[in-house]
Amino acid sequence: MSTTRTYYVEFHSPFTLPGLDRDYPAGSYIIRVDEEALDVSFPATRRVATTIMLPSGAMTQAWLVSSADLEAALAADAAAGPLN
Repeated sequence: MSTTRTYYVEFHSPFTLPGLDRDYPAGSYIIRVDEEALDVSFPATRRVATTIMLPSGAMTQAWLVSSADLEAALAADAAAGPLN
């Protein structure tokens, strides 16, 4: 069985992620995490994909991103502080 969790992240400054060809503006972005159940004797899941939803004109692009790359981008954004 698989499940999808959805949550929002907030970037306070423009950001980029590995593989993207441009910066994206500060703002809220939807993150989808797909997980599958493990076949063990206790409840456990394994993350199989993390996707960030990026605006692209009138459309939205689902971009696969590693959890580590997303966390690094969020940490860099937090370290930079909010824009004034």
